[in-house]
This record gives sequence, C-alpha cells and structure tokens, in this order.
Amino acid sequence: MLTATPLNVVKMLRADRILPKWEGKVCPRYEKGTLSGLKLEAGTGMPKHRCSHWKCRVYINPQHLHPLFVDGRGAAAQPLQTQAALLMLKLNNISNPAVHRLLHVNHKMVEDLDKRLCHARKTWVEAKEKDIVFGKDQKWADVEADETTFDRMELGNKAPDPKNPVVWEQWCGIVQRGHPETLVLSRLSPRESAKRAPGPGAIRKVEWTPLAKKWLQDKKVILHTDSAKSYKTRVPGVLHDKVVHGKKRVKVKGQWKWKAPTYVKLAKHKNPITKKMITVKSGTQVVDRAWKFLKDRLTINQNAKDPFLS
Repeated sequence: MLTATPLNVVKMLRADRILPKWEGKVCPRYEKGTLSGLKLEAGTGMPKHRCSHWKCRVYINPQHLHPLFVDGRGAAAQPLQTQAALLMLKLNNISNPAVHRLLHVNHKMVEDLDKRLCHARKTWVEAKEKDIVFGKDQKWADVEADETTFDRMELGNKAPDPKNPVVWEQWCGIVQRGHPETLVLSRLSPRESAKRAPGPGAIRKVEWTPLAKKWLQDKKVILHTDSAKSYKTRVPGVLHDKVVHGKKRVKVKGQWKWKAPTYVKLAKHKNPITKKMITVKSGTQVVDRAWKFLKDRLTINQNAKDPFLS
C-alpha cells in the first residue's frame, strides 16, 4: 500500500468500493461543469479530475469530500497511500501507539481518522437500524435481550447527590438468533450510584417497556433474557423465558449449598394460536458474544467517549 503509485492506490480503493468515482459527476465547486477522468496534474504528477467548465477548470482529488480521507495541502498533509495504510491498520484493530510507530505519522492524524471512523460507523448503524424487523422471516423466532456497561465516571463535587457521585454509560441490546445484523443498541439512563458500587444495576422497567413495545410487540417472537425483573413485562406477541446468571443458595438434604449459575437450559412454551408446545434453548449467548466483540474492539478514549462522561 505504501509503495504503490498514486494512481494504483486510487484503483485499489475503488475496487474495494472505498473511493467513489467522480467521472461524469457535476463539479462540487462550480456546480455547473462535469468532471473528467483521472489525469496527471502538471507539476505535481498526481491523478486528479478536472472540471470541464471554462470558468472553473479546477482540479479535484479522488478523495475529495470523503468521510475518512483528508484532502489537503501543506507540510502536515499526508498522501493517499499513507491514509489508506492507516485505515487498513485501524480496521484490523491495531492500537493508536502501534500505528504511530509503524507509519511514523503524527498522533493527531491517527486520532482524527479514528474519530471519523467512529462517526462513519455510527451513521451507517443508524441508517440500517431503521430497516430491522424482528421475526420477519420466521414466526416465534428466538430473540435475546441484555444490558451491559461500557464506562463510568465520578462527578465529585458536581454530583447532585454527594452520596451517589458515579454516573454510568449503559446500553441495552436486542438481537435475533441467526441474524447478527439485527443487533439493536439503545442507550439507557441508569441512576447515579455510590462510589463503591460494582455497576448501575439491571435495566429498569421504565426503560425496557418502551423498547419492548417498539421492537417486539406483536412480532410473535420468543424472548430470552437473564433474570432481571424488568424483562417480566407482559408484551403482546412475545413469549418470555429467563436464565439465572447469579449463584443461588439452595437447601439439599438439610444442608445449604451454592447452586452454580445457569447460562443455558431448555424451555417449553405453548403456542397461543395452535396450542402446540415449542421447545427452545434459553440463554443470552448471542448477545453476550456481541458485547464481548464490541468491548474488545472499542477504544474508550477522548474520541469515542460520551460527552456527558468526559
């Protein structure tokens, strides 16, 4: 990537559908002429598009108006080869210090691309989320729901309640088994907690009820969750089962013993229409795997941190 010529880099990025083709498009500056194919600009030798209007005739870089690549000049500007190599490293989950050592670029450039990549992913997810429908291709499909915590912060003297100075960033996830592209993430608003609290607690009923009605009501799905009480909310068209993730103290033959957590078990439901029994495997393995995937690849820094927690 670094040793490729400027023209070959553009061809590779276009083959991967990372760069758009500007040929025949309206000039983004003059908005009247059309852009030509790639031509080598005299003096620089860089491949660029040129406006056909006689009043404009401006040269446009292939990465013009790109959400990830920068189109600039000056001592701090980097060629497209370096930017493409940086993007490849970030997509492979390489840390920012390692990228800085490999490419010998300023840390600000690495952080800037990291921030723009986060915004691009957010925009894409929000656009795709509007088309998600649970149970669309299967009646009584298995759907899992769970919540997790990503970040915490102590407010100190700024806390409304000095006894509860810790705020949390908590998210709820809903996903249909067999369709990982249906993962829906919703930001929660947990209450402030004490300084030594291990977490914000389970999702509250006031937050789960609107999510369940929006995504699951009348969808004819089987909901698998943990044993949080909020998930017991009755929703039309939803069958619910749960597993207990915590240890439980039970009495066996007159002696108290600790029962190991239950992560997977078989559950039976009666189809409310046909009255037939449906046997399913309860548990939240899929959404838990999604949380692990996100936390392994998400860098909580000033570029991805919630403004409220910064």
